[in-house]
Amino acid sequence: MAAEGPEAMTYSAMTRFLDALRGRPKDRVPLFPMVAAWAAANFSDVPPAQLALEPQRIVQAQVRARETVGYDALFAYAHALSVPEAFGCRIRFAETGPIADPLSSSMRSLDDVSRFPVPDPRESKSLSLNLEVVRGLSRYGNGDLPVLGLFEGPLTTTCRLFEPDLIMRMPYKNKEVLEALLDKVSTFLLGFGRALIACGANILFVPEPTASSTMISPAMFRLFVLPRLQALMSRLDVPCILHICGDTSLILEPMGETGAKVLSLDQCMNLPEARGKVPDAVLGGNVDPINALLMGTRERVSENTLKCLEEAGTARFVLMTGCGVPPKTSVENLKAMVETAIDYGLGNS
Repeated sequence: MAAEGPEAMTYSAMTRFLDALRGRPKDRVPLFPMVAAWAAANFSDVPPAQLALEPQRIVQAQVRARETVGYDALFAYAHALSVPEAFGCRIRFAETGPIADPLSSSMRSLDDVSRFPVPDPRESKSLSLNLEVVRGLSRYGNGDLPVLGLFEGPLTTTCRLFEPDLIMRMPYKNKEVLEALLDKVSTFLLGFGRALIACGANILFVPEPTASSTMISPAMFRLFVLPRLQALMSRLDVPCILHICGDTSLILEPMGETGAKVLSLDQCMNLPEARGKVPDAVLGGNVDPINALLMGTRERVSENTLKCLEEAGTARFVLMTGCGVPPKTSVENLKAMVETAIDYGLGNS
C-alpha cells in the first residue's frame, strides 16, 4: 500500500526533511516523535513482546501510529537490541522494554579479538526481522516518507555485548583490545547499515547513549567514539541522526564532526545554548517524553512543544522527543505535540 494524504501528491514528508537539512522547509519543521518499539504497541492489538517478534504487525502498528497522530516518520525496527541478540545475547522482555544479558566474558578472554564471531545480518533471525520491517514500511512510504532504520553506535553496542564495567575499564587496562573490539563492531554495523539501506531505509537513526558525558569524558569521546562514528557515517549513503542521551553540552562540537546530519538532543539540553555551540548543525529535539508526553496534560505538551520551536527556531531543526516515547503515552498527548507544531508552522524565524 502506498502512502496516502496530500504529502504524497505535493510536498512530501521526505522532501520536508531534506529541506530542513538544507535550511528551512516550506511549511513547518519535520515531526519525528520517537514512536518506536514498545510505544508502537499502543497502535496494535497484541502486547509489545509479541509485537516485537512479528514484522508484519510492526509495519501495521507503525502505519497506524503515523496515520492516527499525523507525524512524518516511520520507525522501522522492533527494538534497539536486535544487534546484541544477533551476537548471541539473551533478550528478556520487561514491561518497559527489552533487556539484553551480556555475553559471558573476562578481559583475558577478549585478548584475541579475532576469535570473536560476527553474525551475518542476512542470516540472523533478529536482524532479518528488522530488514523485513524496513522493506514493508518502505513499500508503504513509496519514497515519500522518512523510513528510519536503526542501529546503536559502536561503543553502546560493545557495552551491550559485554559487561559495561568491563568495557569501561579497558581504556586504562587494555586500550588496544578495546580499540580492536570497537573496530570489529563498527565493521559489522557498517554492513548492517548498508543492509538496512538496501531494504529501503532512507534515514538511519544511530543512538549512542553510552557516549554521553554522564558516562565517559569528552577526551574519551574524541579518542574512542568520534573516529568510528565518522568512519561509519561517511560510508553510509543516507542521512544519519545521532542521538546521545543525557547532558551532551561538553561534546556538542565533536558530535557535529561525526558527519551526522541531525544531532538529536535529550530533554535536559538547552536548545539556545546548543545552537550557539554548533550554529551550522541541524538540531533535533527535545520535547520531554516523561514530564510532558507521559505525565503531562495536552496543555503542558503544547507548552513544551512551543518552547522547543521558539528556542531552536524553524531553520535547521527537526522536532523530536528527547528520547523514546514511553509505552503508555496517551495518543491525545502525541496529537497535541503534532498539532501544536503544525499550527506554529515556520513561526517568525
